[in-house]
Amino acid sequence: MFVSFLNTNAQNPVQEFNFNGNLNSADNSISFLGAPVFVNDRMGSPKSALRLTNKSYQAVVGDLPQENKPKTISVWVKFNAINTANYILGYGTAANGQYFGLIQQPAASGSSDLSLVGWGDANNVVVSVPLAKDIWYFYSVTYDGNVSKIYRNGELLKSIEGIQRSAKGYILNIGKLNTSTSINADIDDIRLYSVAMTDEQVREAYNSSKAATAITVSPGAVKPVKASDPVVASSSNEINKAIKNIEVFSQGKKIMDSNGSNIADLPEGTYLIKVTNGSSKK
Repeated sequence: MFVSFLNTNAQNPVQEFNFNGNLNSADNSISFLGAPVFVNDRMGSPKSALRLTNKSYQAVVGDLPQENKPKTISVWVKFNAINTANYILGYGTAANGQYFGLIQQPAASGSSDLSLVGWGDANNVVVSVPLAKDIWYFYSVTYDGNVSKIYRNGELLKSIEGIQRSAKGYILNIGKLNTSTSINADIDDIRLYSVAMTDEQVREAYNSSKAATAITVSPGAVKPVKASDPVVASSSNEINKAIKNIEVFSQGKKIMDSNGSNIADLPEGTYLIKVTNGSSKK
């Protein structure tokens, strides 16, 4: 039998890049330029995130909102080094109020300044946040024509009114701030929206894309549970008694093929399970 769980966002992106083994957009209409290095994403799926080590990529994206039009950009990031600046993404011109970018500054004593860059100190939104290596973070930046907001993991970190953002241009850069490159991180699932998403929509986007649930299978029932629930571990024993072969797929790729004894070791996430009847475990 096949079981799938589908989550949808409250808003549809006008463009997105999943980096599942290529640099193309989800609709294959455009692509980042460069020779990529792909690594495991937050779900543990191989070759499903892009690694940038002092290297940048750019793409011509016709859907980038121009000047003061509403916009939202979200991205998953895992920092492999936090002692230098990480220029996550951005577009526009190196002129006062004409840039829209996201930077994570070098960490000191476990904290780092996160900046929504507009070029010119008065146009930047800066907030200090705890920062650690090797952890996937979900960033969102929004602008509605007046209010600028920064979010991490669905939580609003800072909001400022009155800054005019006149970013123009259609070249989206990752790993680079204007002409300077500085990054040591894994990037995944960049999404561009032509609206300023609400707090609730950003939170829903985070919850629907994070590695947040595991799947437990018992005879006659399949249900999603929290990974912290002890039933996840005990369900593996139940599976062993009832069936022999379990195949687990993530984003169309098989990531596990066993008797289910290690299903509780899966990273938190949403999966497709194929169960094949077999002999009971002795």
